[in-house]
Amino acid sequence: MTTPTDRELSDVTLALEKLWELDENRLQPGVDYALNLVLARGRSDNTSKKLFEFVDGKVGKIPTFQLFYHLLDNYIPQTGIPEEVDTHELEENRAFIKACLETSPMIYTYNYLKAKNKIKGSMADFEKQLHKIWFDLYRREGDDDSSAFEHVFVGEVRDGEAKAFHNWITFYFNEKVGKIDYEGFVSNKKNRNEEPDPNSHVIEIRFSFEGAKKPFSTSFVGTSPEFELSMYTLLYYIGKENTKVTFDDVNLNIKVFPFFEKGGHGERLIGSAFPMVVYN
Repeated sequence: MTTPTDRELSDVTLALEKLWELDENRLQPGVDYALNLVLARGRSDNTSKKLFEFVDGKVGKIPTFQLFYHLLDNYIPQTGIPEEVDTHELEENRAFIKACLETSPMIYTYNYLKAKNKIKGSMADFEKQLHKIWFDLYRREGDDDSSAFEHVFVGEVRDGEAKAFHNWITFYFNEKVGKIDYEGFVSNKKNRNEEPDPNSHVIEIRFSFEGAKKPFSTSFVGTSPEFELSMYTLLYYIGKENTKVTFDDVNLNIKVFPFFEKGGHGERLIGSAFPMVVYN
């Protein structure tokens, strides 16, 4: 059911739990994919394994996954270099957004934001707004060198460090073509030697992207692109930077950091968004 209840409208945590329930394209660990969660016990690379042992080929046939793949080669990772978006790339962006809007998580998000008076207009108007907030270029280090989608879902490199890279599909794509070197599972929990759960839908890992280090990164794994896009969009519109929620017995804080152009005086945009595991 994609119509939010009164309880969900009054409690955003319940709304996120509903989005999780609606993610019908989420993959099942051990069936649709398997991970090599090797504990990183030192600062140097201590595994020759890849993170993904396998991912079922059926994933590429799911429309939103397939259209997401098409976007991953549209960006220059290095910040400070202007992005140039051609007509073909614009069409790829639109096709991805349109496909997401046909899924239950995004329909629920639209209905939720309408009910909360955070958006106005039709689904077609919402489609334009999604394209704007996720794909419009802004200045991170140089003119038109970044966008919310690039930073959150694709990842960037700044001053020799990998930034963001919070999406598992992007990681898998880059690992397959040899751009990412997986360096092991890391954790913020007190007992860092505790073996990770290979069935968890959230991972905490260390890696390098073409030599640029990412010492700690969290991301969902197995979730659909539309789920993450819906969740971050919903939280962006209601202005929530930190939202506590539990998915599959994992306690999380969903972070959505705003970004303001023009020295803090410009429009409020999405700077970054990702899950953080909360340990008691």
